[in-house]
Amino acid sequence: MYLHQIKTLLALFVCFFALYSCKKAETPQNERVAMAQKTGESTLNLATIGAAVQEFEEKKSAAVENTRLALGSYWTDFEPTGFYLAPNTTLQLDVQQVTGNSLPKLLIGTYSRYVNKWNPQEVQLTTGTNTITADQFGGLIWIRYGTSGAPASKAKITFVSGAVRSPVYIKGQTTLSDWANQLNTYTNAPDVVLVGDRVYFVYARSRAIDTKTQDNNYVLEKADQTMNVEDDLSGLDGSAPQHQPNANTRLLLTETDNSDYWMVATYYRTAYYTDAAPYAFTPLIGSVDGWGPWHELGHMHQQQAWKWSTLGEVTVNIYSLAVERAMGVTPSRLKRDNVWPTALSYLADTSVNKDFNDSSMPNGVWVRLCMFHQLWLAYGDSFYKQLHKQTRIELPSVSTDAEKMRYFMLKACAISGENLSSFFRKWGFKVDESVYAEMANLGLPVPATDPSTLSE
Repeated sequence: MYLHQIKTLLALFVCFFALYSCKKAETPQNERVAMAQKTGESTLNLATIGAAVQEFEEKKSAAVENTRLALGSYWTDFEPTGFYLAPNTTLQLDVQQVTGNSLPKLLIGTYSRYVNKWNPQEVQLTTGTNTITADQFGGLIWIRYGTSGAPASKAKITFVSGAVRSPVYIKGQTTLSDWANQLNTYTNAPDVVLVGDRVYFVYARSRAIDTKTQDNNYVLEKADQTMNVEDDLSGLDGSAPQHQPNANTRLLLTETDNSDYWMVATYYRTAYYTDAAPYAFTPLIGSVDGWGPWHELGHMHQQQAWKWSTLGEVTVNIYSLAVERAMGVTPSRLKRDNVWPTALSYLADTSVNKDFNDSSMPNGVWVRLCMFHQLWLAYGDSFYKQLHKQTRIELPSVSTDAEKMRYFMLKACAISGENLSSFFRKWGFKVDESVYAEMANLGLPVPATDPSTLSE
């Protein structure tokens, strides 16, 4: 009898545990949203994208974060609504202040999506009824809600009339069948939005139909991984206020019909011409062919204090190389493209006239990258993490090439703990001799292995 009671209790326990487990499995979306809100990962409310009533929270503006992080381009500082407004159509909204005293702006259209509408229409919202008429192009509707102070405001927006739904894919939540259903149902919007943890994708509905059976979770995950790797190399580890990740969590990758560009990065977005779009919006982004989007997202991470005039297309690729390693792509592009023999030949040249910044340097963009990669070969990821961190802490006032070169050279010595004078002389760093004197005055030892001898 006693044994029977124990068995009964055990059975009840197992049933309870099974029911509890099933209940947990039924609500992964709510759990993920709650976890994101708890950790402060993002203010974006994934659960209400496309709903008639949505709430938006203020966050640090792109301009403020750009200054804090010592970057060149503003990050994406707007969030999707899941709605589209047709050309010349009137939108009616009800806007209410929930907390604080500032209200967001509404954007109609996506940056760089169309050559005829390179920048969106922007409207400041006010409390109460807002009636807004789209221009002759219309577009996806976004909300921009930034502040230069401490974020303290929240607003509720009710989409009353005028807007129509656009297909929205959310990583880890939208199923293939749901995605197909959205594409079949929301046919009035020409563009779609895909939302990852770190990225937004925007591209043509026709492209979404053509790729509707692909694993969008995988594609978004590889884009998210790209962002996380580049953030990590940038030392954004939260160890101090200066090293908190960008408050604007996600970066926009959009298809563009502008044939003047193959791929481009600039304020608020990166863009990919129609023929280049597969490299960003298919599984190619996680392969050797993903270099293009890795590179463009790298531009959004470049710090300006050590990016002098010849390095616009050079230092960007320290991030591309980091992503390449994380994706398991071997050999590296520098070795794959056989750049090292040219770089080592350049280093062997003992001419006093050799100049790192001279336009006559053979294969200059890639050979210059070898110099930065040699520092990685010598000192690892830590070198660049510390360089980014110290730049954010110091926020040096440098503008000329000479000032930026001096800053980089002295930082490289301090971070490595070694006197890199010989290294920079071999690379033809033409700076005032006083800079080399400053390096010597740091009293650091010469490297046991000269980084200029390293290659792959």
